[in-house]
Amino acid sequence: MISEFHYRLPWRSSSPHPGGHASRLEGGQDEFLGLIPFVSHPHARQIDFKASLKDPFEQLIVRSYRQRSQVAVTVIADLSASMGFQGVADKKALLAQFSVSVAWTVYRQGDRFGLMGGAASLNEDLSVPCRYYKGGVPHLFERLLSAPRMEQGIDGLRVAASRLGRQRSLVFLVSDFHYSASTLDQLLDELGHHDVVPIVLWDSLEYENLPRFGLVVLKDPETFQTRRLLMRPSLREAFRRRFEERRTALEYRFRERGRRPFFLIDHFDPDQLTRYFLQAE
Repeated sequence: MISEFHYRLPWRSSSPHPGGHASRLEGGQDEFLGLIPFVSHPHARQIDFKASLKDPFEQLIVRSYRQRSQVAVTVIADLSASMGFQGVADKKALLAQFSVSVAWTVYRQGDRFGLMGGAASLNEDLSVPCRYYKGGVPHLFERLLSAPRMEQGIDGLRVAASRLGRQRSLVFLVSDFHYSASTLDQLLDELGHHDVVPIVLWDSLEYENLPRFGLVVLKDPETFQTRRLLMRPSLREAFRRRFEERRTALEYRFRERGRRPFFLIDHFDPDQLTRYFLQAE
């Protein structure tokens, strides 16, 4: 069974397509906007006779409404080598599960879904054009799970950001964010016009479930370099503290950009993501 969550947006859509979100556009009869002269909005069915009789200039007055509109929802997925880490969970499988959940949820809310992924370059074969998909995107889980490991870097994510278009959209940026602050800022600058929900995908084995004593071999999934370390309580605590500092830094940087990050660690709980959106209102 596919997990489903719910999202609400604190901004108004400018899409002309009818949907379930607050809109900037006039039309329909969903949200009362105000009373205006008939000459500005010549719709006879919306004439307010009571307001017209009271108008000192003896004009016909009509009721004006805002319609409800669709939004475009896009997943931008980091497919660099570090996202292939397997610990308590398989990061790539967790990414695939999350993306399938987004596609299903977006369909259920009547919006348009798209997906782009990459690392140093954009994986064109994996891209899902942003449109309405009835019932979600077929075989999306298998496509993400079998996506090839890509070289390190995030230039491909910046290319994805440039393809989102000018109309504001909701973007789920899924990554472990194991790159420098300046690199992250460049990516967020590209996404500045959009509503970006950072999904920080970590595995607790990276920092929490390390042994207290013993020889461990660490392998950098990006560079494939290995290093042997004699694990001890002080070093174990240093690993844990480093990740806590990284978490604090990410929270600060993303809050500055408008949204706090959502930490997806070991497993995906759709109810937690629903609460994330409700608490943001």
